[in-house]
Amino acid sequence: MPAASMRVRAFGVVLFMLLLETKTAAPPIYPIVSLRLLPPVLLKDEKGWSLEERMKHYKVEAVSVAVISNFQVLWRAAYGFADREEHKTATTETLFQAGSISKSLAAAGILRKAQDGAWFIDRDVNQYLKSWKVPENGLTAKQKVTLERILSHSAGLTVHGFPGYEIGLPVPTIPQVLDGSPPANTAPVRVDIEPGTKWRYSGGGYTVAQLAMIDTFGRPFPSLMAELVLKPAGMMASTYQQPLPPEKLALAAAGYRQDGTAVPGKRHTYPEMAAAGLWTTAGDLARFAIAIQKSLRADKASLLSKETAQRMVTPFIENDGLGFFIEKHGDKSYFGHGGADEGFQALLLASLDGSYGAAIMVNSDNGIALANEIMRGIARQYGWQGYLPEPLEAVKLPTEALAGFAGRYQLNGDEAFTIEAQGDRLHGKPPVGDAYELFPISSNVLIRKDRDTRYQIERSEGKVTGVLLIAGEERVTAKRMAPGIKLPSDDLLAGHLEEALHAYRELRRSKPNDPGVSEARLNRLGYNFLARKEYVNAIAVLKLNAEFYPTSSNTYDSLAEAYLASGDRTRSLETYRKVLEVLPTDSKTSAESKDQLRHNAEAKIRELSK
Repeated sequence: MPAASMRVRAFGVVLFMLLLETKTAAPPIYPIVSLRLLPPVLLKDEKGWSLEERMKHYKVEAVSVAVISNFQVLWRAAYGFADREEHKTATTETLFQAGSISKSLAAAGILRKAQDGAWFIDRDVNQYLKSWKVPENGLTAKQKVTLERILSHSAGLTVHGFPGYEIGLPVPTIPQVLDGSPPANTAPVRVDIEPGTKWRYSGGGYTVAQLAMIDTFGRPFPSLMAELVLKPAGMMASTYQQPLPPEKLALAAAGYRQDGTAVPGKRHTYPEMAAAGLWTTAGDLARFAIAIQKSLRADKASLLSKETAQRMVTPFIENDGLGFFIEKHGDKSYFGHGGADEGFQALLLASLDGSYGAAIMVNSDNGIALANEIMRGIARQYGWQGYLPEPLEAVKLPTEALAGFAGRYQLNGDEAFTIEAQGDRLHGKPPVGDAYELFPISSNVLIRKDRDTRYQIERSEGKVTGVLLIAGEERVTAKRMAPGIKLPSDDLLAGHLEEALHAYRELRRSKPNDPGVSEARLNRLGYNFLARKEYVNAIAVLKLNAEFYPTSSNTYDSLAEAYLASGDRTRSLETYRKVLEVLPTDSKTSAESKDQLRHNAEAKIRELSK
């Protein structure tokens, strides 16, 4: 059967998978297929999009959703293909990887042990570690790494996140992960900020906490979490087992990249279970959120004591509680977390008072963008008070006024965007990527719905001379360009490689501090070409970046990656060796990034030297 026909069949079955989990008649139940997804910026009378439209836009195969209302799962539904290659339809029982939402449940398990008096979260975590210790240094002499600080990302520990391990590759032990020892694919977890003084996200910290759980209580982490959180919260489908056992594997979705291609081996293995290892369903995540909501109102036999639950959802540092991020929308406070594993993304959000919430799981690296649109659609459908921004009213301008906005606008020496007028509609267009519609809300201000950026028109003697881009506190002026003006990136995108390289060198010579030739800009251009498998252009741009920024170890790391992707193992090996040569004198790169670059280069050198 053709793929298109299979997709229609998969979308059709979702109506039979809608499950009502409460007998209450209100609020009404809405099938997911009738939900209208919403952008971050709303216009009055916003119609939104259908789920199918946005899944196609983001190249998403499957979505699973559960909606919370008044301490109950109102409904849950699944839509699309759990596994495109096997033509396996997603159901409400399909398992997805939850990514960093794993941390929220791990925090609840750690805090359950604390409320039972089994350990103390404000003491040195090394008291609870036996098979490995957090290495001491001058920073830990001042302040200690504690479980409380780990759960709030304020322990000063390194390693942001984990890529997991492709099926078939060796999987390290937790001590190997924490020391960055082969076959671990991430840098060592170390303290490089004084504990308790600064917020910095650290999956490495949660991996330390995972080992503390195992060492202290003498049981595998999945078994501990099943007893402490999963079973008490009614999450009977969920597990922290990595990799999945055969009986669970049959229910697992396959993961997909941003471009829609499948993750090799369908899914990665995550030994870093507390940070990223949970397999679950949207319904089970909703049950966990409800368990927290019920704990907050001190229900009998709740998952946590009211005091413990309150600690989880009270900001400890910045907007981070113990395992949850806290948001304020209107008069209501929400707790939640996002998650991303290779080929999977998820979003959990719930109000503290139990009135609202939703869990959304997607088997795609584009999942968070889609999940946010779904969350806004749910918020409007069920009247989440204060959650959505106030809608703006578009105004109708004469076509000649719209035509006056048309032109090309230069942001710096190498970046520009275009405004095109087509009758009574305006579109913005970047040099690479999708166009977006612009809507006038006055004679001098344009907005776009997909991003909270305002385009304020600047004039001189009645003529448009530029656009002031306003995004939060950031303001950037883009000057209108005269016809025929070329930027180095124009030559690059037109395939005139030598002319482009010459133009970049001239721009660098005349304007050494121009953002258009910054290291980050050139690195981004190189990776854009690499994503499109245009290896000659990618290598040329990344070589130029190393030429302009020879003391940056990251420029060589990117270039080595491009060589390897092109099949040139010899030059890739030479360039990874260059990374190690430059690292000791690289003063611009952070200590954590340098550790990861060193670890990656050493691993690639071992691989390429075989």
